[in-house]
Amino acid sequence: MRVCLLVTDLQPGGTPRRLARLALGLRDAGVEVVVGCLAPPGPVSGELATAGIDTFACEARHARDLAALYRLIAHVRRLRPNLLHATLTHANVAARLAGCACRVPVVGSTATIELERRWHRWAEWLTARFDRLHVVNSQAVAQHVQRSFRLPPDRVRIIPPSVEPPEPPATRAEVRAEMRVADDEFVVLWAGRFDPVKRVTTIIAIAEQLADLPIRFWLAGDGPARAEFERLRAASSAAQRIELLGWREDVRRLNRAADAFIFPSFTEGMPNAVLEAMAAGLPVVGRSIPALRELSGAGETPLSATEVPPPSERTEAIAPLATAAGDANATATSGVSGTRCAGDAGRLLVVDRDEDFAAALRRLHLDAALRRAIGGRAAAWVQENLSLQRTVQAMIQVYQEVAGR
Repeated sequence: MRVCLLVTDLQPGGTPRRLARLALGLRDAGVEVVVGCLAPPGPVSGELATAGIDTFACEARHARDLAALYRLIAHVRRLRPNLLHATLTHANVAARLAGCACRVPVVGSTATIELERRWHRWAEWLTARFDRLHVVNSQAVAQHVQRSFRLPPDRVRIIPPSVEPPEPPATRAEVRAEMRVADDEFVVLWAGRFDPVKRVTTIIAIAEQLADLPIRFWLAGDGPARAEFERLRAASSAAQRIELLGWREDVRRLNRAADAFIFPSFTEGMPNAVLEAMAAGLPVVGRSIPALRELSGAGETPLSATEVPPPSERTEAIAPLATAAGDANATATSGVSGTRCAGDAGRLLVVDRDEDFAAALRRLHLDAALRRAIGGRAAAWVQENLSLQRTVQAMIQVYQEVAGR
């Protein structure tokens, strides 16, 4: 079977990295894989080529570059894949059009519950009907695509993402020495792309609210919103405690040296940075959005590659937030107004308001036992549920189902 994986770009970031990991896993499982992107080649293109994966780029200069679509059609006709598997809105739409032109079946994918860019939902709604099947990474995203894209439940498949195992052991002391951070400083890590939808500027206000504590923030990433963030940071009283690390290839090592991970984004599916932090046993404080509530254990609907039952037959995967059970979770909520550890599993903390992030981090700073409890549960869950082998086998089943239709 020959599969063409298509994504919007192959710049460093959660989705391209996850797609590259899938490509390698599929190749090792005997699937012939080619990876393409709509944009010009990025660093991940080179990494894939070095690993022996064929790649191509459509050289799109902007979102409405029709020449890039014609190049994609030419690549598909040249490669003659058994199916196209696209990820992200631009790639989904382009793959559907190219699939129709070349008579190649398409598997679409959605990894994020998009709120800010409404035109993405319109584009998906207009074209998602051309997908043979549509893959999502969680129950929360499955409900989103059924509702927003009007996809019938029997065409949606849930396949949890995989997470890279932690890097070879590096002690907390070694990494902190490299970063010139004292052992008694409380380090909060964020990693990702500087984009307005990530709400990274929230971290500046949080740092200001925690000025009385020895807390340092590490921000690993880059992107179009970085310049605005730097301007706001320069005007903040907390500027000296917020370090911009740029793109880092060793975020998993940074996880070992940090004490907590923060994730204020409103627009997410199963964020790779959060999953890697959980895998490292790092307690996460995130926004109370459906995907993170699901990750926290709220409702505790098992993740599996499955058809999504119709809403009339479905027990809601995301239960209303409630005060969490258990001594550790009770500790997490005591004295923190508005901050709740969702679900009995307590794999991460989710908060409703911007000001609640500071309260949750303050509590984690004071309670090392709570940090260990949440981080330990998170790491155990990731190890059990998010292996590359499980993801690859579930994806191959989807491909075989599409190829057999």
